[in-house]
Amino acid sequence: MIEDLTALGDLPQTLVRRARSAGVYLVWRAQTRAVRRVLVRERRVEETSASSVSGVGLQVFTEDGATALASRDDLLPDATLPLLDGAVRAAHGGRALGVHRAALPDLPPTRAEVVPEECRHFDALSLREAGERLVELEEEWARRSPGPSLRLAYGTDLDAWRVGRSDGTDVLYAMPRCVLRGAATTPSAGARHTVATAISSPHPRLLWDPERTALFLRRAEAAARLCLQLPDAPTHPPGSFPLVIDYALAKGLAHEAFGHASEADAFRSSILAKDGRFRVGDEVGPAHVSIVDETLPGDHAWQPFSPNGLPRRRTTIVSRGRLHEALSDPWSAAESGVAVTGAERAESYRHAPVPRMSNIRIEVEGALPAPGTFEDYGPEQVRELLAHAGVFRRHPRVVYLSGYSGGQVNTASGDFVFNCKALYTLSLDGIALYRPAIFSGSMFGALQSIREAFGPLLLDALGTCGKWGQSVPSSGGSHWFLVLDPHPAVRIGGSA
Repeated sequence: MIEDLTALGDLPQTLVRRARSAGVYLVWRAQTRAVRRVLVRERRVEETSASSVSGVGLQVFTEDGATALASRDDLLPDATLPLLDGAVRAAHGGRALGVHRAALPDLPPTRAEVVPEECRHFDALSLREAGERLVELEEEWARRSPGPSLRLAYGTDLDAWRVGRSDGTDVLYAMPRCVLRGAATTPSAGARHTVATAISSPHPRLLWDPERTALFLRRAEAAARLCLQLPDAPTHPPGSFPLVIDYALAKGLAHEAFGHASEADAFRSSILAKDGRFRVGDEVGPAHVSIVDETLPGDHAWQPFSPNGLPRRRTTIVSRGRLHEALSDPWSAAESGVAVTGAERAESYRHAPVPRMSNIRIEVEGALPAPGTFEDYGPEQVRELLAHAGVFRRHPRVVYLSGYSGGQVNTASGDFVFNCKALYTLSLDGIALYRPAIFSGSMFGALQSIREAFGPLLLDALGTCGKWGQSVPSSGGSHWFLVLDPHPAVRIGGSA
């Protein structure tokens, strides 16, 4: 599959020469992708699927800043050259539409190849063996967690790109992604609750990795236990309270609120910009809090280069409480008054790349220690952690929001609405479980409220980022737990 990208011969050079003779700047993208899925339910394989796609996308830019994108669902050289001619005509024809034009940036040429070792193992994966192994894992999960209805799914995704530009840039990179997901559902006919969990790895032998599957089963046990407890739990009253959120919910806050609002192509309406320019230096949080986006090797959302052929670099969106850097691409950076960070991503060769996150996290200086592993912490252990740190002297009763199950943010106003998986009240007198509730309010109010953090950074909270009709993998996190002081603009209220 990756060999199809290296076997393009002199097509890249021919495309560049043809674009130069037509007086346009060219970014060409070739992609191959193979996806496999296995679903197991009730100790049997319910579904298997395998799909693959390959194609080429051509994006041309005229000297006066007009652009056009064209694509084909194959890598045939004889068909790609006429595709370029059509893209050139479309770009020149766009002048009559009165669309916004962007100046061509001066980009340094890059030539590189990054293909992780794990990629060579994907062809050897047997869907039949994967299904059998999933059945074994489900049986083990059922033995540990009798009662709920269980579902297991395993997916592998080998996504490879080759990207070039008129300046001689030519980069090849492959992104191996594998995810094991589980969901436990309440068996009762009344109120039904589903609690999901997942782990990822770049290696397709994830299902046979003892350390990773042991971690999955620990998380799966906790999910099954929670789904059985939720039907009897009451609804928590609405209001503003001192909060504890875990790293998964912190990732949702960082991604949905600050991440999307820091994407430079949306600065005409983002609350983090004024008159289309990023508000660099503005105070948005306390001095001990930062928000960082960074692509990490082996991570679910790892991407070493952008679909424009730029190395993706670490971006500190909030540095010690102040806006610092934006997520930008070459065409949005100059207008937004920010540096080019190579933060653009695209779902496929058919799409135009746009700025968006990879692995995003909230970092808190002076985080307090937490012994053991994150999986050691149920609500009782979280309560002990808070008590030992003296949090209950400041707040006799704290609301603990566990897990993240989606949400959205209005990047123009900074208002967010998130859902958690469960809610607990913690105090020296005891613990009470409540049904999932909506976590809502102002992104600035939430960030300003962060008082303490416990544990090291944990950055494996998985998700899918949607924007402009495109979906790409996302990930991130924070320290294991963050403590937020009560704030009038941050509330708990209603059912999730």
